[in-house]
Amino acid sequence: MDQDNGIILVTLPQNRMFPGLEERLRQAGGGRELVITSDPGGLEKAPVLQQVEILIGFVPWHLISQMPHLRWVQLWTAGADGLQYYPELKDRPFMLTSTSGMHGQQLTEHIFGLLLAWNRRFPPVFAAQKQHAWIEIPGEAISLLGGKTMLILGYGSIGMQVAQVALAFGMQVIALRRHVPDSGQAEGLRIESIAKLKELLPQADVVVNILPLTQDTKHIISTAELGAMKDSALYINVGRGPTTDEKALIEALKAKRIAGALLDVTETEPLPPGSPLWDMDNVIITGHYAGVRPDYSSIALEITLDNLGRYLRGEALHNLVNKNAGY
Repeated sequence: MDQDNGIILVTLPQNRMFPGLEERLRQAGGGRELVITSDPGGLEKAPVLQQVEILIGFVPWHLISQMPHLRWVQLWTAGADGLQYYPELKDRPFMLTSTSGMHGQQLTEHIFGLLLAWNRRFPPVFAAQKQHAWIEIPGEAISLLGGKTMLILGYGSIGMQVAQVALAFGMQVIALRRHVPDSGQAEGLRIESIAKLKELLPQADVVVNILPLTQDTKHIISTAELGAMKDSALYINVGRGPTTDEKALIEALKAKRIAGALLDVTETEPLPPGSPLWDMDNVIITGHYAGVRPDYSSIALEITLDNLGRYLRGEALHNLVNKNAGY
Protein backbone atom coordinates (compact mmCIF):
# COMPACT_ATOMS: atom_id res chain seq x y z
CA MET A 1 0.00 0.00 0.00
CA ASP A 2 1.26 3.49 -0.85
CA GLN A 3 1.68 5.47 2.39
CA ASP A 4 -0.05 8.51 0.87
CA ASN A 5 -3.15 6.42 0.07
CA GLY A 6 -3.65 5.09 3.60
CA ILE A 7 -6.81 5.64 5.62
CA ILE A 8 -7.11 7.65 8.82
CA LEU A 9 -9.49 5.75 11.09
CA VAL A 10 -11.00 7.67 14.03
CA THR A 11 -12.82 5.65 16.71
CA LEU A 12 -14.60 7.81 19.27
CA PRO A 13 -17.75 7.31 21.36
CA GLN A 14 -20.65 9.49 20.27
CA ASN A 15 -20.32 11.75 23.31
CA ARG A 16 -16.75 12.65 22.24
CA MET A 17 -17.81 13.85 18.80
CA PHE A 18 -18.31 17.59 18.31
CA PRO A 19 -18.98 20.01 15.43
CA GLY A 20 -15.90 20.72 13.36
CA LEU A 21 -13.95 17.63 14.42
CA GLU A 22 -14.37 15.81 11.11
CA GLU A 23 -13.65 18.90 9.02
CA ARG A 24 -10.45 19.77 10.90
CA LEU A 25 -9.13 16.21 10.69
CA ARG A 26 -9.96 16.03 7.00
CA GLN A 27 -8.18 19.33 6.29
CA ALA A 28 -5.10 18.23 8.22
CA GLY A 29 -4.96 14.70 6.79
CA GLY A 30 -2.84 15.34 3.72
CA GLY A 31 -5.51 14.06 1.34
CA ARG A 32 -5.96 10.74 3.09
CA GLU A 33 -9.41 9.19 3.29
CA LEU A 34 -10.99 9.78 6.70
CA VAL A 35 -13.26 7.19 8.34
CA ILE A 36 -14.93 8.11 11.64
CA THR A 37 -16.97 5.65 13.69
CA SER A 38 -18.47 5.41 17.16
CA ASP A 39 -18.94 1.65 16.70
CA PRO A 40 -15.49 0.11 16.10
CA GLY A 41 -16.95 -3.31 16.88
CA GLY A 42 -18.86 -3.05 13.62
CA LEU A 43 -15.53 -2.99 11.74
CA GLU A 44 -14.59 -6.54 12.73
CA LYS A 45 -12.97 -8.13 9.65
CA ALA A 46 -14.04 -5.14 7.52
CA PRO A 47 -11.89 -4.56 4.39
CA VAL A 48 -11.21 -0.97 5.52
CA LEU A 49 -8.91 -2.28 8.27
CA GLN A 50 -6.47 -3.50 5.62
CA GLN A 51 -5.92 0.11 4.52
CA VAL A 52 -5.60 1.88 7.87
CA GLU A 53 -2.39 3.87 8.17
CA ILE A 54 -3.31 6.09 11.13
CA LEU A 55 -5.60 5.15 14.04
CA ILE A 56 -6.92 7.91 16.32
CA GLY A 57 -9.10 7.99 19.42
CA PHE A 58 -10.24 5.50 22.08
CA VAL A 59 -8.49 2.61 20.43
CA PRO A 60 -10.04 -0.83 19.75
CA TRP A 61 -6.86 -2.74 20.60
CA HIS A 62 -8.27 -6.07 19.47
CA LEU A 63 -8.60 -4.80 15.89
CA ILE A 64 -5.00 -3.63 15.50
CA SER A 65 -3.85 -7.10 14.49
CA GLN A 66 -6.11 -6.72 11.42
CA MET A 67 -4.30 -3.53 10.31
CA PRO A 68 -1.17 -4.71 8.45
CA HIS A 69 -0.27 -1.21 7.19
CA LEU A 70 -0.76 0.67 10.48
CA ARG A 71 2.07 3.15 11.03
CA TRP A 72 0.85 5.36 13.89
CA VAL A 73 -1.71 5.22 16.71
CA GLN A 74 -2.76 8.43 18.51
CA LEU A 75 -4.53 7.57 21.76
CA TRP A 76 -7.06 9.95 23.29
CA THR A 77 -6.03 8.67 26.72
CA ALA A 78 -2.91 9.10 28.82
CA GLY A 79 -2.52 5.37 29.45
CA ALA A 80 -1.70 2.59 26.99
CA ASP A 81 -3.35 -0.21 28.98
CA GLY A 82 -4.15 -2.24 25.89
CA LEU A 83 -0.51 -3.24 25.56
CA GLN A 84 -0.89 -5.32 28.74
CA TYR A 85 -3.82 -7.25 27.30
CA TYR A 86 -2.37 -7.55 23.78
CA PRO A 87 1.39 -7.84 24.42
CA GLU A 88 1.99 -9.11 20.90
CA LEU A 89 1.38 -5.55 19.68
CA LYS A 90 4.60 -4.38 21.31
CA ASP A 91 6.57 -5.90 18.44
CA ARG A 92 4.46 -4.31 15.71
CA PRO A 93 6.26 -1.43 13.93
CA PHE A 94 3.63 1.30 14.49
CA MET A 95 4.39 4.39 16.58
CA LEU A 96 2.16 4.97 19.62
CA THR A 97 1.42 8.38 21.12
CA SER A 98 -0.88 9.50 23.94
CA THR A 99 -2.54 12.63 25.28
CA SER A 100 -0.23 12.66 28.29
CA GLY A 101 0.00 16.10 29.90
CA MET A 102 -3.66 17.13 29.57
CA HIS A 103 -4.97 15.37 32.68
CA GLY A 104 -3.09 17.07 35.50
CA GLN A 105 -5.56 19.76 36.52
CA GLN A 106 -8.72 17.67 36.58
CA LEU A 107 -7.08 14.68 38.25
CA THR A 108 -5.52 16.89 40.91
CA GLU A 109 -8.85 18.58 41.63
CA HIS A 110 -10.58 15.20 41.78
CA ILE A 111 -8.02 13.79 44.21
CA PHE A 112 -8.40 16.71 46.58
CA GLY A 113 -12.16 16.73 46.10
CA LEU A 114 -12.25 13.13 47.36
CA LEU A 115 -9.79 13.85 50.12
CA LEU A 116 -11.62 16.92 51.41
CA ALA A 117 -14.99 15.16 51.18
CA TRP A 118 -13.57 12.39 53.37
CA ASN A 119 -11.84 14.69 55.86
CA ARG A 120 -14.86 16.99 56.24
CA ARG A 121 -17.31 14.04 56.37
CA PHE A 122 -19.39 15.26 53.44
CA PRO A 123 -20.92 11.88 52.44
CA PRO A 124 -22.96 11.41 55.66
CA VAL A 125 -23.94 15.08 55.60
CA PHE A 126 -25.15 14.81 52.01
CA ALA A 127 -27.09 11.65 52.88
CA ALA A 128 -28.68 13.45 55.85
CA GLN A 129 -29.67 16.35 53.60
CA LYS A 130 -31.78 13.94 51.52
CA GLN A 131 -33.67 13.13 54.73
CA HIS A 132 -34.01 16.84 55.66
CA ALA A 133 -31.88 16.07 58.71
CA TRP A 134 -29.54 18.61 60.31
CA ILE A 135 -26.49 16.81 61.67
CA GLU A 136 -23.43 18.21 63.33
CA ILE A 137 -20.09 16.50 62.88
CA PRO A 138 -17.99 16.47 66.06
CA GLY A 139 -14.49 17.88 65.90
CA GLU A 140 -12.84 14.55 66.66
CA ALA A 141 -14.39 13.12 63.47
CA ILE A 142 -12.79 15.79 61.27
CA SER A 143 -9.33 15.42 59.74
CA LEU A 144 -6.98 18.15 58.53
CA LEU A 145 -4.43 17.95 55.76
CA GLY A 146 -1.81 20.25 57.26
CA GLY A 147 1.08 18.34 58.80
CA LYS A 148 0.10 15.03 57.23
CA THR A 149 2.34 13.07 54.82
CA MET A 150 1.20 12.19 51.30
CA LEU A 151 2.92 9.38 49.41
CA ILE A 152 2.45 9.75 45.65
CA LEU A 153 2.94 6.66 43.50
CA GLY A 154 3.84 7.95 40.05
CA TYR A 155 5.63 11.29 39.85
CA GLY A 156 5.06 12.40 36.30
CA SER A 157 3.26 15.54 35.15
CA ILE A 158 0.12 14.66 37.17
CA GLY A 159 2.05 13.70 40.28
CA MET A 160 3.93 17.01 40.16
CA GLN A 161 0.67 18.99 40.20
CA VAL A 162 -0.71 16.86 43.03
CA ALA A 163 2.47 17.48 45.02
CA GLN A 164 2.23 21.26 44.51
CA VAL A 165 -1.31 21.35 45.90
CA ALA A 166 -0.42 19.04 48.79
CA LEU A 167 2.48 21.32 49.72
CA ALA A 168 0.13 24.33 49.57
CA PHE A 169 -2.09 22.57 52.12
CA GLY A 170 0.91 22.24 54.41
CA MET A 171 1.48 18.55 53.80
CA GLN A 172 4.79 16.75 53.53
CA VAL A 173 5.15 14.86 50.25
CA ILE A 174 7.10 11.76 49.32
CA ALA A 175 6.91 11.04 45.58
CA LEU A 176 7.94 7.73 44.05
CA ARG A 177 9.18 7.22 40.51
CA ARG A 178 11.48 4.87 38.61
CA HIS A 179 14.29 7.38 38.13
CA VAL A 180 15.21 9.77 40.94
CA PRO A 181 16.68 13.16 39.92
CA ASP A 182 20.00 14.24 41.42
CA SER A 183 18.68 17.66 42.42
CA GLY A 184 15.75 20.07 42.20
CA GLN A 185 13.64 18.78 45.09
CA ALA A 186 11.39 21.40 46.68
CA GLU A 187 11.11 22.06 50.41
CA GLY A 188 8.73 19.55 51.95
CA LEU A 189 9.12 17.18 48.98
CA ARG A 190 11.22 14.04 48.78
CA ILE A 191 11.55 12.10 45.54
CA GLU A 192 12.44 8.46 46.04
CA SER A 193 12.66 5.28 44.00
CA ILE A 194 9.50 3.22 43.56
CA ALA A 195 11.67 0.32 44.76
CA LYS A 196 11.36 1.83 48.27
CA LEU A 197 7.57 1.55 48.27
CA LYS A 198 7.24 -0.93 51.17
CA GLU A 199 9.82 0.93 53.21
CA LEU A 200 8.02 4.28 52.85
CA LEU A 201 4.38 3.19 53.14
CA PRO A 202 4.43 3.25 56.98
CA GLN A 203 5.24 6.99 56.86
CA ALA A 204 2.18 7.95 54.84
CA ASP A 205 -1.14 9.30 56.05
CA VAL A 206 -2.46 9.44 52.48
CA VAL A 207 -1.32 7.14 49.66
CA VAL A 208 -2.19 8.40 46.17
CA ASN A 209 -1.85 5.93 43.28
CA ILE A 210 -1.51 7.56 39.84
CA LEU A 211 0.46 4.71 38.27
CA PRO A 212 -0.12 3.47 34.71
CA LEU A 213 -0.87 -0.22 34.20
CA THR A 214 2.25 -2.12 33.17
CA GLN A 215 3.73 -5.54 33.89
CA ASP A 216 5.60 -3.97 36.81
CA THR A 217 2.63 -2.14 38.34
CA LYS A 218 -0.09 -4.79 38.22
CA HIS A 219 -1.11 -5.50 41.85
CA ILE A 220 1.73 -3.31 43.09
CA ILE A 221 -0.59 -2.63 46.02
CA SER A 222 -1.52 -5.97 47.58
CA THR A 223 -1.69 -7.64 51.00
CA ALA A 224 1.87 -6.84 52.08
CA GLU A 225 1.68 -3.20 51.00
CA LEU A 226 -1.71 -2.64 52.62
CA GLY A 227 -0.39 -4.28 55.78
CA ALA A 228 2.54 -1.86 55.82
CA MET A 229 0.25 1.20 55.90
CA LYS A 230 -0.89 2.95 59.05
CA ASP A 231 -4.33 1.84 60.24
CA SER A 232 -5.27 5.53 59.98
CA ALA A 233 -4.08 5.82 56.36
CA LEU A 234 -6.26 6.63 53.37
CA TYR A 235 -5.70 4.94 50.01
CA ILE A 236 -6.63 6.86 46.85
CA ASN A 237 -6.51 5.28 43.39
CA VAL A 238 -7.09 7.44 40.31
CA GLY A 239 -4.57 5.61 38.12
CA ARG A 240 -5.60 2.16 36.91
CA GLY A 241 -7.72 -0.37 38.81
CA PRO A 242 -5.55 -3.45 38.23
CA THR A 243 -2.57 -1.79 39.94
CA THR A 244 -4.43 -2.72 43.15
CA ASP A 245 -5.21 -6.26 44.28
CA GLU A 246 -8.90 -5.59 44.92
CA LYS A 247 -9.48 -8.72 47.02
CA ALA A 248 -6.63 -7.70 49.30
CA LEU A 249 -8.01 -4.15 49.50
CA ILE A 250 -11.47 -5.39 50.47
CA GLU A 251 -9.99 -7.57 53.21
CA ALA A 252 -7.89 -4.67 54.54
CA LEU A 253 -10.94 -2.40 54.59
CA LYS A 254 -13.09 -5.02 56.35
CA ALA A 255 -10.41 -5.60 58.98
CA LYS A 256 -9.87 -1.83 59.40
CA ARG A 257 -6.17 -2.27 58.62
CA ILE A 258 -6.48 1.03 56.76
CA ALA A 259 -8.96 3.82 57.44
CA GLY A 260 -10.53 4.01 54.01
CA ALA A 261 -10.25 3.93 50.24
CA LEU A 262 -11.23 6.64 47.75
CA LEU A 263 -11.51 4.97 44.37
CA ASP A 264 -12.04 6.38 40.91
CA VAL A 265 -10.89 3.13 39.28
CA THR A 266 -11.47 -0.55 40.04
CA GLU A 267 -10.16 -3.85 38.71
CA THR A 268 -13.36 -4.52 36.79
CA GLU A 269 -15.22 -1.55 35.33
CA PRO A 270 -18.01 -0.82 35.81
CA LEU A 271 -17.66 -2.15 39.35
CA PRO A 272 -19.97 -5.20 39.56
CA PRO A 273 -23.19 -4.64 41.57
CA GLY A 274 -22.22 -7.45 43.93
CA SER A 275 -18.88 -5.96 44.95
CA PRO A 276 -18.58 -5.42 48.72
CA LEU A 277 -16.96 -2.05 48.01
CA TRP A 278 -20.36 -0.50 47.22
CA ASP A 279 -21.67 -0.96 50.77
CA MET A 280 -18.59 -0.12 52.81
CA ASP A 281 -18.87 3.02 54.91
CA ASN A 282 -15.09 3.53 54.62
CA VAL A 283 -15.11 3.73 50.81
CA ILE A 284 -15.99 6.50 48.36
CA ILE A 285 -16.40 5.45 44.72
CA THR A 286 -16.50 7.65 41.62
CA GLY A 287 -17.01 6.06 38.23
CA HIS A 288 -13.64 6.58 36.52
CA TYR A 289 -14.26 10.21 35.62
CA ALA A 290 -11.34 11.86 37.42
CA GLY A 291 -9.75 12.58 34.04
CA VAL A 292 -12.88 14.14 32.55
CA ARG A 293 -13.15 17.85 31.78
CA PRO A 294 -15.66 19.80 29.64
CA ASP A 295 -13.12 20.61 26.93
CA TYR A 296 -11.47 17.17 26.88
CA SER A 297 -12.21 16.41 23.24
CA SER A 298 -11.09 19.80 21.95
CA ILE A 299 -7.77 19.56 23.82
CA ALA A 300 -7.22 15.98 22.64
CA LEU A 301 -7.94 17.12 19.07
CA GLU A 302 -5.31 19.87 19.30
CA ILE A 303 -2.73 17.34 20.50
CA THR A 304 -3.76 15.04 17.65
CA LEU A 305 -3.55 17.77 14.99
CA ASP A 306 -0.12 18.84 16.21
CA ASN A 307 1.13 15.27 15.96
CA LEU A 308 -0.59 14.75 12.61
CA GLY A 309 1.31 17.71 11.20
CA ARG A 310 4.53 16.32 12.62
CA TYR A 311 3.81 12.90 11.15
CA LEU A 312 3.18 14.28 7.68
CA ARG A 313 6.36 16.37 7.83
CA GLY A 314 8.40 13.41 9.06
CA GLU A 315 9.16 15.07 12.41
CA ALA A 316 9.39 13.49 15.86
CA LEU A 317 6.00 13.01 17.53
CA HIS A 318 5.06 14.33 20.96
CA ASN A 319 4.04 11.98 23.81
CA LEU A 320 5.64 8.93 22.20
CA VAL A 321 4.91 5.81 24.26
CA ASN A 322 7.62 3.26 24.89
CA LYS A 323 5.66 0.12 24.01
CA ASN A 324 7.95 -2.16 26.01
CA ALA A 325 7.69 -0.02 29.15
CA GLY A 326 3.96 0.59 28.61
CA TYR A 327 4.01 4.38 29.03
